[in-house]
Amino acid sequence: MASALSTLKNAVVAFEVPTDAVMEDPETGNIVPVNETITVELFLRRGLVNDREMPGVDIEGDQFSGYCVAPTKLDDRVRPGTTGMLDFAGEPRKEITVQDARFMYGSTGLLGKTLMDVLGHQIRLGSGDYLGIDNAA
Repeated sequence: MASALSTLKNAVVAFEVPTDAVMEDPETGNIVPVNETITVELFLRRGLVNDREMPGVDIEGDQFSGYCVAPTKLDDRVRPGTTGMLDFAGEPRKEITVQDARFMYGSTGLLGKTLMDVLGHQIRLGSGDYLGIDNAA
């Protein structure tokens, strides 16, 4: 079933997630997981986050929240902390991190299944940029 928000699609994100397979790194000889790229089309809204984790150091970032429109069901391997590359509204590509995904009441049961079928999984992404030392003091 297509999302009711399909016509509002304004972003595409590509997540690199590990598969069950492993391979040997030819350079080091170490065993590493084989990654798979998962591409999801989204309807997102943007908000600005200005955070001060340490006095005098500014971190400014974008926070995006919205819904998965194609596919509407987010792969189970995409969870908070997963990173990816976001193409949003024709802007330069940026690295993002999943902050939250899926409805808090799930995608089963009457309410969860209905909302998932109509809208798609809910998702919240964040990106942060280090702006340097605050010289305003």
